[in-house]
Amino acid sequence: MADFMQRIGLRDKVAIVVGGGRGIGRSCSIFLAEAGAHVALLELEAARAESVAAEIRAIGRRALPIVADAWDADQVDRTVRATLAEFGGLDVLVNDVGIHTVVASEDLTEETWDSDMLHNLKYAWRYCKAVAKVMMERGTKGSIVNIGSMSGVTAAPYHCSYGAAKAGLFSVTRTLAVEWGEHGIRINCVAPGSIYTPQIQEFFSEDSEFVVQQSQRVPMGRWGRPEDIAGAVVFLASDLCPYITGQTIVVDGAFLFSQLKAMGT
Repeated sequence: MADFMQRIGLRDKVAIVVGGGRGIGRSCSIFLAEAGAHVALLELEAARAESVAAEIRAIGRRALPIVADAWDADQVDRTVRATLAEFGGLDVLVNDVGIHTVVASEDLTEETWDSDMLHNLKYAWRYCKAVAKVMMERGTKGSIVNIGSMSGVTAAPYHCSYGAAKAGLFSVTRTLAVEWGEHGIRINCVAPGSIYTPQIQEFFSEDSEFVVQQSQRVPMGRWGRPEDIAGAVVFLASDLCPYITGQTIVVDGAFLFSQLKAMGT
């Protein structure tokens, strides 16, 4: 076990998880800590940030809860500076930042389009840029993992601007992987399918018609869990895949392939 943990390569590494206090971000924070990393987690609500930080400390890792608005450009540099001051290094960024707009395309306003592009693409790029600059200046080989969406892989009815922004995130991920590869910085993306997060739970119970029907459409017969995404994130952040960069891993229980099969593709 000790040899395998060494192979994972996250022991005493330092990670920033943007949106690390809830849902997928929370699971990423916990999984990274369990893999040996110290975690700075950015969260809007203090209670959530402190709660996850307490869980991380109980694992035996150090935690830095940062209460800030991920949309505030000034908070990006503050988050990076605070992380360096607390831990003395920076090795991993998990970018779980974004909003989800649902609207028919004919009713989509320019304001909503711009908002989706800003919150789901530009802000993710800001964190990538800020963290990569630190890694380059310090000569640190690091890993960045962006959280995308299946809406950026397939058509996204009623999520046009959201899907476009997430597709743009895939493109940014590929481009930055090429530009930053010479610095030893890997950057990848995870595209979740239907994930039963606390946000979904607020609207739909597990036995609701919507949740049950969606489960039946997935070959694995269930919704994904935040832990399913966190496992992929830790893999991409770790030394287990030192030659993987610029990739988007779809985590959807084979839902995408089942839809292609249904179309005869």
